[in-house]
Amino acid sequence: MSILGELFREIRLSKNWSIRQAAKNMGISYSYLSILEKGIDPRTGKDSNPKPEMLKIISKAYNYPYEELMKAAGYLNDDNNYSKKFDPIAFLNNLRLIMGKMSIEEFSSDIHDKTGYQIKSEQIRSYLSGDIQPFPGTLNILSKYAQVSKDFWVNKNTDETFLYEKKNYNETVSKLSQESLSKDYLSFSSLSEELKEFILNKDNNLYLKYAMEAKKKGINPNTLNLLDYFCA
Repeated sequence: MSILGELFREIRLSKNWSIRQAAKNMGISYSYLSILEKGIDPRTGKDSNPKPEMLKIISKAYNYPYEELMKAAGYLNDDNNYSKKFDPIAFLNNLRLIMGKMSIEEFSSDIHDKTGYQIKSEQIRSYLSGDIQPFPGTLNILSKYAQVSKDFWVNKNTDETFLYEKKNYNETVSKLSQESLSKDYLSFSSLSEELKEFILNKDNNLYLKYAMEAKKKGINPNTLNLLDYFCA
């Protein structure tokens, strides 16, 4: 199995999807997804090499960063790729640190409950035994679970530095959330009173939904004006 194929399989298993279910959500055949996970095209004996368009489909279905898949596939270079500075001993120490006194099974279940992603018990055992190294996607899941930045996994941490990391992480998340709310508030405040009343009226939710869908599909506002004119 290729590194990219193993990554596809790891992401799928983290969502607890069968290969048929994943393929259906992508709109491709399960046999093709199986080829991508194995990393070898049986017809040619060569690497499956999915194109960027295919990676985009996979990214959307799995809700996984497109840029990470592009890097894993070799389309993008990453000067800060974690594998260049990955320290297995530091990772093992940090993994045990966030596990605390939980068993592997409890740890796996807790990750799923708190993130919505699944890292299976046997996978965690393989990490603890040093048989495999985590992919960037796994580190993202673990970072979200532990409430730390991805850089946390590079250094060997203690209980004190772990708490400090969590504090910084939550402060950053809170700050970004407040900034986002501030931008939304400023945008709303700039609207006319008539528009504000229209938006706040729950009876208009359906119209707003259609307007948002039209924007996503790139429909020109003038087209909507014409439709309104002929339907009036």
